[in-house]
This record gives sequence, structure tokens and C-alpha cells, in this order.
Amino acid sequence: MTPRAPSLRFRFAIASLLWVGLGTLVAGFVISGLYGRHVTHTFVSDLTNHLDELATLTEAGPDGRPVLDRPLSDPRFQQSRSGFYWQVERGGKPMLASASLAGHHLKAARNQAADVPTWTRDHHERLLRIDRPGPDGLLFSITASGRVLDAELRAFASDLALSLGAFAALMLVGAALQVRFGLRPTQRLAGWIDELRRGDRNRLPDAVPSEFAGIVGRLNELIEAQAVLVARARVEAGNLGHNLRTPLALVTGEAEQLAQAGQTDAAQFILDQCERMQRQIDYQMKRAAAAGGRGTGIVADLAAFTAGIADAMRRLHAERDVTIRNEVPARITVPCDPGDLSEILSNLLDNACKWARETVRITARTEAAWIEIVIADDGPGIPGEARDRVLGVGVRLDETKPGTGLGLAVSRDIAGLYGGTLDLGFAERASGLRATVRLPIPHA
Repeated sequence: MTPRAPSLRFRFAIASLLWVGLGTLVAGFVISGLYGRHVTHTFVSDLTNHLDELATLTEAGPDGRPVLDRPLSDPRFQQSRSGFYWQVERGGKPMLASASLAGHHLKAARNQAADVPTWTRDHHERLLRIDRPGPDGLLFSITASGRVLDAELRAFASDLALSLGAFAALMLVGAALQVRFGLRPTQRLAGWIDELRRGDRNRLPDAVPSEFAGIVGRLNELIEAQAVLVARARVEAGNLGHNLRTPLALVTGEAEQLAQAGQTDAAQFILDQCERMQRQIDYQMKRAAAAGGRGTGIVADLAAFTAGIADAMRRLHAERDVTIRNEVPARITVPCDPGDLSEILSNLLDNACKWARETVRITARTEAAWIEIVIADDGPGIPGEARDRVLGVGVRLDETKPGTGLGLAVSRDIAGLYGGTLDLGFAERASGLRATVRLPIPHA
């Protein structure tokens, strides 16, 4: 079985998922990076302002030691281990320190450039440190723990992930709606093709989106060309049949004159061959007509269709008083041209009425990918060894019955043109013949 290619809906869905996912990830990284740069710059700027405040508030005491005029404005410098610290040192020895250091001291500076933020480690803590030399050999230091900055970045990353997730979900919903709306013309196109197969229209509409205009135009050209070929083939078949019947009639007339002249054996041989040729001509004409009409429509209601044929057969076989029971359920459609289906069912039903004792039953059902139509009678049936033979052209088991011997052969060949079959067997409820026609259901 040939694997089916992924649908356009599936391809668009995968493309949208990949694009939205990739776009969301890239946007997340870019926005997170920009925000990180902005927060770090603001962080450094705030520390620099605190360093300015520290240098301004520091004065020399009576003993020459530095003193702080008042606490710094940020209360976090007063909270123990808050992550914000300051220190004033001279010659590598701490002279003043913030309450947040809780009695500890920052490591001495290592010849760091003035007012340049530098990441260091002190007491197993990552610190951002800014130093500035002051008067009398003083060195002012402001530090902030990296965990403060990291916590703010993590909080933003969490909010950003939620926001981008909601945005991606909205984008995917929008993409799904866009795919559904964008593929709606393909659904209409499928509906038009179904109408074309049913015979409700003879061409596809021209008012389609520009992307489908080329396909629809070529399909209409193909349909029109096929219609011209079918019409031409039927005309040629009719002309051929007429041209063959005329000389055949002349030969038959000559054979009858030979019979009148006493040459009965030769005349009978010629007449038999003429009858055989006539059957072949009739058979091939019906087969050509069926092949020409293949696939041009779909019967919408099989029950109503068989009811019409059953009524015609009741009138045709009125003298036999045969009961025809049409037990076909409603809402079954058959993928077959009405003329071809009429030819199949008429032949089988006519044959059943000829041989039935009292009753002929017509049933139908759908089974997986098939539609099964059964015509059963309560007549004598056909022996197993003769069932294949009666499907031959012109074969008749009983010459006393009217007919040409073409019905079963034509019905079998028409069903075969649609990929179907005709099987003969014993009826389930009687000993008569059970003719089963199976026609495939086209894929949606």
C-alpha cells in the first residue's frame, strides 16, 4: 500500500509550531539579554551613587579617624548580611564599615582602578565592588552581592517565560485559525468535485483563489476534452455498428436464399455465424457505451433507483406473477453511471424474473470499501460447473427462454470497468441463483 503524503494541514501545523517555538526562544534570549544589560547598568549606577554619598558623608574625627556624618540613605546597608556593604580603609586596614557586614570586613583592595565595577569573591560570596581613593589615604568601597542581581534576573525570567508562553499559545491559536480559513477553498473544491461526479455540475467554477486557478482551469480543460472524446467514441461506435449490421443483413439475406434453393446445410451454417456475429456486435456496442460513460455520475439513492427498475420488470413479466421484493435500504449511493447501473441491474433482474418460481429479492449493503448488491431468486439455480460458462458472450443454458445470452456477460464487464465484480452462487433462502455485484467505494 502506497504511504500517503502528510496533509497540508499537518504541514502548516508543524511549520507554525516550529516557527512560533523558534521565534519564542529567540525572543526570550534577546529580551532576557537586553534586560540583564539594563538591570546590571542600573545596578552599577545605583552603587556609584551610594559611593558618592559615602564619600560625601565621611569626615575626619578629632583623633583623625574617619567618621560618618549620618547613615547612608539605603536601609539595606543597616541590615545584617543584606547583600549591600560599604567600607572605608586606610593602608589596607578597615577604619569604618557598614552594619550589614555584621562585624566582618571586606578584603583589602588590590590596586583596582577608581570607580570601575569589578566582580570579586569575599567570604564565599560573589560581590560587585567599586573603589574610590579619598583624602588622607582613605579608600572608599561599595559592594553588592551577586545574589541580589541574580534574584531580580530570575524573577524577570520567570515572568518573561510566562508571558512568552501565553504569547506563543495565542500565536498558535491564530495560526490554527489561519490554516483553517486558508484551507477552506480546498474543502469547497472537494465538494465541487463530488458534485461533478454526481452529475450535478459539468465543470468546476472559475471563481477560485488565484493559487487554485491554474489547477481548476486545467481540470476543466481535461473534463471538456474527455467529454468530446466520449461523444466522439460513441458516435464512432454507433457508426461502426451500423456499418457492420448492413453487410451482415445482406449476408443473412443471401443465406436465406440459399436455404430456399435447397442448400440448407450451408445456409444454416452461415445463419449461425451471422447470429454469432450479431451477438458480438451487440455485446461490444453495449460494452463500448458503458466504457464511455464510466465515472460520469453517482446514483444518489439506490433504493429509489432499484424501485424504478423493479416496477418495469413487474410489467415486463406480468404474465409470470413473480413477486419482486425491493429490500434495499435508503441512503446508499453507488459510484456508477446511472445508465451503466441500469444495464447491470436490468440484466440481472430480468434473468432472475425469467427463472424465479415465485419471488425475487433485491438487497444491498455497504461493507468496508465496497457496496454489495444482491439479486436472488427461488428458481432452479445454475450448477457450479456451469456458472463460469454462462458468463461468456452469447451463452444460453436454455434456448427455450427468450434472450441473447449477453446480459450476464455485459453486466460482468460493466462492473469490471468500475473495478467491481459479479459473482454467481446459490441463494441463501432458496435453491435459486444469487447474483452478487460488488462495486468499490472511491476514497474521500
